[in-house]
Parts: sequence; structure tokens; C-alpha cells
Amino acid sequence: MITNEQFCSLDIFFDHYNRELFGDKLGDCMITISRKNGAPGHFSPFSWKKKGKKEVFDIHEISLNPDFLNGKDEESHAILVREMVNMWQEDFGKPSLCSEYYNIEWAQKMEEIGLIPTSTGKPGGNKTGKRVGHYIDSDGLFMKAFKDLSEKHIKYVSALSLQEDKKTTSKTKYICPCGNKVWGKSGLIIICGVCNQRYEEVMKELKKSLNDITLYY
Repeated sequence: MITNEQFCSLDIFFDHYNRELFGDKLGDCMITISRKNGAPGHFSPFSWKKKGKKEVFDIHEISLNPDFLNGKDEESHAILVREMVNMWQEDFGKPSLCSEYYNIEWAQKMEEIGLIPTSTGKPGGNKTGKRVGHYIDSDGLFMKAFKDLSEKHIKYVSALSLQEDKKTTSKTKYICPCGNKVWGKSGLIIICGVCNQRYEEVMKELKKSLNDITLYY
């Protein structure tokens, strides 16, 4: 069954990063796939229990949004590891009273394992707050652990986000020096009837900027 393939691979990734980045201290958790809140990932503490136990909710949940798993492998893995940091803080640290606020303890643990928190998507952004993304330290522990994996691909990704990508890249944006804009297929030569200058293709710059986008939670 493909369900077994998908979740077995996620279990393997979790166990690997638990061992390499968290000293094998994290316990079992339930990994799910969900589009909850439109965020790349979500951590929900003590949200599961073993059937038959009465009022003992002792299992955490890490939920991954399939629409954010179509990027580079290391970016998808970083979503999982970020939620593992949330799990670590729940069990061994002091999470904020407001579950949506990322505090300094969380930020320090993120940096320790090689995921740099930032509110801007670039170095220098706020490391704490309610809206904090991250970028990957290319020389950090996370990247080392990622490279040590022999199989890095998440088995199955969302077809919905693949369709979104296809729609986004189907047309190219052109801008002329006087500010007029047109859209068409890539590689066109277009002359503006107002300023008589050539339109410049901007999709290449857009694609470059998309590659640098930080995921926000």
C-alpha cells in the first residue's frame, strides 16, 4: 500500500533526525498529513491516546501540509525537523503560554540544530514572535544530518500544489521602462508602443526570488 510507503519513510526520517539532532530523546509521536491552517507544518501536543486508555492523552502529533512538500528535499525535511523542535520544547523546555508565540528558548534550539529563525526570510530578522519563518544554515547540523540520509525523497506529494506550480509558470511577465506590463510565453520580443523600448522578461527574477522564500508558520 502506498499509505504504508509514505508513513514508513516519514518514520525513518523522524528516527534519523531524533538520533542525530536531539540525542534520541524524543518519544514516539503521531505523524499525519493535513492542510490544517494552511501552514507548512503544525505541532499539537498530547492530542492522541491509545484506544482503551481513559482520559490519558499522552501522544503528540506532528502534521505536515502536503502542499508544501514539493520543494527541495532539504526544505521538506526542515518542515518536519522544525516541528520536532516544537516537540522537544514541549517535553524538555518551556513553551510560551501562547502556543502561537515562538520564544527565545525555541529560537536558540532552532539555531543549535541549523535552522535559523527569522521574521523576514533573511539574516537579521526577528528570531521570536508570532510569525517567524526559518532558513537553513548550509553548514549546520541539520544539513549534515540530511546529507547522511541515503534516501531523501518523500514518497508522495500533493498534486494540488503541482497544479498550482504549473499555473504559476504558464505565463511570463514583461515590464517596459515606462512601467507597462504584459504577460505571454517566455522568450517573446515585445516593443512598447508608448516609450518605444523593449519589454524585459521578469519571470527569471521571480523564479529566483521564489527559491529564496522562507516558509512561515
